Amino acid sequence: MTVLLHLLLLFSSVRFVNQPFRSSQRVGAGHLPVLVADTKGQVHIVYGLDSTIYYAVASQTPDQFNPPMAVAKLPHLVAGAKRGPQLAVTERYVVITAVNQMGDLFAYSLDRQRGRWSAAVRINDIAEVAKEGFQAVTGASDGTFHAVWLDLRQDKANKIVMATSPDGGRTWSANQVVYRSPSGSVCECCKVSIAANQSDVYIQFRNWLNGSRDLYLAHSTNGGTSFGSVQKLGSGTWKLNACPMDGGAVSLSPTGQPFTVWRRENTLYTCRPGEPEQAIGTGRNVTTATDSVGRALAWNEGNLVWLKLDNREPIRLGTGQMPSVALVNGFAICAWEADGQVVSAVTAR
Repeated sequence: MTVLLHLLLLFSSVRFVNQPFRSSQRVGAGHLPVLVADTKGQVHIVYGLDSTIYYAVASQTPDQFNPPMAVAKLPHLVAGAKRGPQLAVTERYVVITAVNQMGDLFAYSLDRQRGRWSAAVRINDIAEVAKEGFQAVTGASDGTFHAVWLDLRQDKANKIVMATSPDGGRTWSANQVVYRSPSGSVCECCKVSIAANQSDVYIQFRNWLNGSRDLYLAHSTNGGTSFGSVQKLGSGTWKLNACPMDGGAVSLSPTGQPFTVWRRENTLYTCRPGEPEQAIGTGRNVTTATDSVGRALAWNEGNLVWLKLDNREPIRLGTGQMPSVALVNGFAICAWEADGQVVSAVTAR
């Protein structure tokens, strides 16, 4: 009897170690959720369904979102293959960016003090140039936001273009070409990502250079006014005459140090600029979040979603794909798409 009791206790402890998360919760019907945690300990989520952009906040506990609200209807909203609405949050503003099938990128801004959303504002200053639909947005300080996207202007080849808003997403600067590939086009089918801390702005993208589709990082030290030479990430390369459909992500530590995650072939890597890449597993659609305690990574392999906290072993969260992850108040929260539903799960750190 004593031996049996010990075995039962051991089995229970193993189950707890392997499944230290709360059961997944349904957020709502939709696609491609994006999570962002703010400095107040709230978690924000955006996702798309048909032509509607939905937004919700978990203001009390990270696993309980308020009922999602329809922010806007954008006819012909693009919401597939990491092309869905994107999200950035500062103390005063929430900015959502979304693109339509014609190739126009729009911003929707919430003044958190007043509780009102702005009308749609077009970010691209030449019409219908964001036809691939890959775009991202980040908040650099309380009122400053940067948006980046793949852009076809001038020569109909995809290049990295960005714009800056000084007023919480209400108005946007003239568009700036950050990078053109000497081979003609950057990778036309991979997500671009952006992170900023005050005047430092980092843009990660998959290049298409001399037949290789490797990840590169662009860095500005003056708030996006200008960028230095782009830097290749990692020492390996991926010769590929096809579309990986996977762009990874970049996040910043509280001190502004960049940390990147991405895929080459079927292997997932972490990498700090100027250092060798480190393999962490296999899969696709890897993303990351960083805070003062550590970092979290999430990805899917096949139809299984995985979460990795710092140097611990990955844990399986459930079935689905296209995860997003955020860190807040000692918890990691992950949201993903599963059979047309947005679901989330929380684990203590």
